Amino acid sequence: MSADFMLENHPLILMRPRIMPPYGWVGHIPFAYLAVDLLRPARLVELGTHSGNSYLAFCQAVHALQLDCHCTAVDTWQGDAHALHYGEQVYQALRARHDPLYENFSRLLRRPFDEAVAQFEDGSIDLLHIDGLHTYEAVRHDFETWLPKLSHRAVVLLHDTAVRERGFGVAQFLEELSVRYPCFDFRHSHGLGVVAVGAAVPAPFVAFMQHARGSAEAMRGFFEALAGTLVDADDRPVQASVIEPQPVISHLYYRAQDETFDDSRMLSQAIDAVDGVVDLQFVLPAGIRPDYLRLDPADLPGIYGMGRVALQLGDDSPVQELPRLSDRLGHVSGELLPAAGTSSLRLVSFDDDPNVEFEIGSALDAGPQGAALKVTLRVEYEAIIGAPLLRHLLEQQAASLTDMRQLSHARVDVQNLAREFQLQRVMQQQLAREFQLQRVMQQQLAMEIDHVRTTLQGNLQQLQQSVDTLARRNFWSLLKRLIKRD
Repeated sequence: MSADFMLENHPLILMRPRIMPPYGWVGHIPFAYLAVDLLRPARLVELGTHSGNSYLAFCQAVHALQLDCHCTAVDTWQGDAHALHYGEQVYQALRARHDPLYENFSRLLRRPFDEAVAQFEDGSIDLLHIDGLHTYEAVRHDFETWLPKLSHRAVVLLHDTAVRERGFGVAQFLEELSVRYPCFDFRHSHGLGVVAVGAAVPAPFVAFMQHARGSAEAMRGFFEALAGTLVDADDRPVQASVIEPQPVISHLYYRAQDETFDDSRMLSQAIDAVDGVVDLQFVLPAGIRPDYLRLDPADLPGIYGMGRVALQLGDDSPVQELPRLSDRLGHVSGELLPAAGTSSLRLVSFDDDPNVEFEIGSALDAGPQGAALKVTLRVEYEAIIGAPLLRHLLEQQAASLTDMRQLSHARVDVQNLAREFQLQRVMQQQLAREFQLQRVMQQQLAMEIDHVRTTLQGNLQQLQQSVDTLARRNFWSLLKRLIKRD
């Protein structure tokens, strides 16, 4: 490394974070540590936090360096078209991890980006991380909206610069910014753009940018190797990673006959127990009378049993149990197992999306006008696989089972085809025997015809000889005289 910038002077990059899914940002955590170390910001803001892997890494570095820095995470914690939509539990899980460690210098600001910007003074933000909606229009809007709030020392980080599908436009915007500001980008973990916006960026960070741009592949390779100590190339945590326990969240989706399931018609509930029997209660919006429900017992692989389903329209109406649950099933994500105990259905899933769809519309009474439907589902959590390494193993096993199932189907197809060939062969042999029999019969008929022809020819010769004999003996003249005499 150059005399101006030496990575070995920043051992902070080797700290170990505690991480939570989703893991798409985790590979950039070592650089997050370095960015804080080089900038020593007085105010740090993140736009788009989700479960908090990036933001808590910034806070961890601020705490480790004992900086006088005010940190703010801005998010609605409801998701978007790219991060997908999620429930209240994501925010509550982040608060449970954030508040005990960092609430003395950090806050979680639950606001849309455009509303939150008014709470910050112009020229006050030294480090801004933008990770909201990733369309070109959205990221450009976020940058331009928050640009007046950046200080003369400011650096901006843009995530997902290596993603170009699904309408992502961060890469295009980073190219435009590179005309105006010194920029550098990492290519791993979906990409991270680094933009030195301020006119007086601190010298240590300027030295890093100069070295990174001068030895781009070496710098990218080094931080990609560091990322490999946390997650693999598919964003799965490696064995050495410190992983926070993932909360168990169940979801209930509802829809009418002509609708599809989506996150706008979803209710979520955190589960305190990770095993045993739990009664899940969900109250639908007033007046909603769905035709179908879909229960996602958890966002984790496992074995789940499903017992009684109770419906109640309003608090004063009687509770009715949904009859014949097994006869009402629609789509099932997972494999159904034989029922056991109090569970009328048992589901095993090897991925993160176990769910069961069932019909309820025909069982709903009219009920009071505008009443809210309360749904109670008894679920037995037999086994939940939360450890990422075990989940990865299950994914591999599930893929192997899928391959085996396809091979089994192919083998059955081959066996059926072989039986069909054998049947065709037997039929051909029978047909060949019939042809042979017909040929023998034809040969016998030809011999009989030849015999009859020979016999007729012999008889004709004898007749001709008799006629000739009679002619020689004047038989015909004698016959004529006899006729005349009569």
